[in-house]
Amino acid sequence: MIALLLAAGIAVPVWFWMRTPSPENPLTSAISGPTPISGTLAVAVDRSLVPVAEIQAKAFSEQYPKAAIKLSPESSRPVLRLLERRVEAALIEGALSAREDSLLSTLKRPLKRQPVARNALVFVVNRANPVRSVSVAVLKAVFEGRFTGWQSLGKIVACLDGSNLRARALLSELLLVSPDSLVASAEADMPRLLERLRKDRNAAAIMTLPAYAAALRSGYADSIEALPVSANGGESVEASPETLYTGEYPLSTDIIYLYDPYNPLATGFGAWLAKEGQKLFERGDMAPYEQLVRTIILN
Repeated sequence: MIALLLAAGIAVPVWFWMRTPSPENPLTSAISGPTPISGTLAVAVDRSLVPVAEIQAKAFSEQYPKAAIKLSPESSRPVLRLLERRVEAALIEGALSAREDSLLSTLKRPLKRQPVARNALVFVVNRANPVRSVSVAVLKAVFEGRFTGWQSLGKIVACLDGSNLRARALLSELLLVSPDSLVASAEADMPRLLERLRKDRNAAAIMTLPAYAAALRSGYADSIEALPVSANGGESVEASPETLYTGEYPLSTDIIYLYDPYNPLATGFGAWLAKEGQKLFERGDMAPYEQLVRTIILN
């Protein structure tokens, strides 16, 4: 009798462990907390990336109804919110600053940095501007205050969107200019920056490619335009998803997803961004980081 009881005590747990879970009692029901496809994930997002982040979050939740992605728009501090554990992930424009990189290196559990898309900064001018293209060297001179204008135009007024502080850091990085050396008029937000460009033929501004595309769709196509940019004597290249993906456009940058690899849902959303989400980045007027492999079946 004792031997039978001992055998049953071993066999029953083993049978429960090996048996296939029924639809009414799936294995995941025994798991508490978030999974790669369930739970709630708070993501801090650079303000310029909010439109495409909303597209990604909605598509992910439609695919996985038990998962909710809550976005927290930021102007300059998404990484700080991640470091303070106020969010579980962050979607940022461009590489980390030296200070951000230093802070991340102090963490006991390092965050994973995953490039998920390609974006760009564009140089936008009033359509009355007679110049048809610009070089990186001239852009550097403009935003350092050393280049005052073209002969037929007069003094160039360099402008930035004051609400998007990361765009300023990106510009500094791409032009190899110290942030303290940048000379530009900071408009309060993107609508005011666009109105400045519309009304002032001497105004010129830096903005992201998605912001420029959105401006064209909202009625500014007849008053502003983005100039092609050349690098060190090369040919001028227009910013487009194609030239971003091929690396031809000189003011291109990466979109980085930062997350705790030990957080299941943060990891699951990262896997989505790297695969299914790649096509959706194109809907946000940028380029995917990797082109999806397409299978063509020939009958």
